[in-house]
This record gives sequence, C-alpha cells and structure tokens, in this order.
Amino acid sequence: MNFVVKETSLEESLKVFTKIPEWNRPEAGTVDYCLKRINGRDNLILSAYVNNENVGYFIAYEENGDFYCWVAAIVPEYRRMGILKEMLNICTKYAKEHGYHKLTAKTMNNKRELLYFAVKNGWNFVKVVPMNNILENEIFIEKEI
Repeated sequence: MNFVVKETSLEESLKVFTKIPEWNRPEAGTVDYCLKRINGRDNLILSAYVNNENVGYFIAYEENGDFYCWVAAIVPEYRRMGILKEMLNICTKYAKEHGYHKLTAKTMNNKRELLYFAVKNGWNFVKVVPMNNILENEIFIEKEI
C-alpha cells in the first residue's frame, strides 16, 4: 500500500486525531491547544495519506535550540508501513535545512513499539523521569542530525 507524507495545516493534520486510540486527552486534538504548545516557534506539521485519506500526523517545533518531535500519530491499521520513518526523514531534512543539529522527543515506558523504533533508528536515551506507575515513566530521547 502506497502512502504520501506532506506538509499540512494544523486543522488538516488534526482531522485524524479521533482515530488514534492512544489519545485520551481530547483537548490535545484542538488547534488552540496545539497553537499554544507551538507558541509561535519554528514548526513543521505533516500529514500522511493513503488513497487521499488522512491516516496520520506529525508535529515538531523548535525547543531550546533543538527540533522537538512533539507528536507522531498513525491510525493503527496503517502502522508498520514506514510512515513514521518517512515523517522523520522529512523532519530531519527540514531541521538540517533550518540549522538544527539535534532532534529530541519524549515518550513513555508503555510505548514499547516507539521505544523499539527509536533504538532501531539511532536515537539515544538521555533521561528517564520516574512516575508512580513504572509504565508511565517519561523517557527523553534524542538523535544527532
């Protein structure tokens, strides 16, 4: 199955929010919430499409001189197709072109597929913030570009 990843607006990218079962905070799927988070900083917003259907989105922005990969979400039935890898390839190219030297991200211990993906693709674990539930430990990762 072929897919296309391209830059889009927040409005377009968030159309797929309700199809992502992991999201349990509805406010995170609103344009206002995302705009407050991005806060006018340099950013990249991507959407992935299969047969012109929006099946995923990616939001990254400048944070402390690095390019922070804030959200990457793909509808479950379209995972493991290489969409996330392509999104990160586009993000890496964008970040390099805009003078960034590092991608950063935060995930949690219960996101095993993402942790595996990170290790497999050269990301480094730089910090763990313990939480009451070990599966919710925050894990900070980064990749030199």
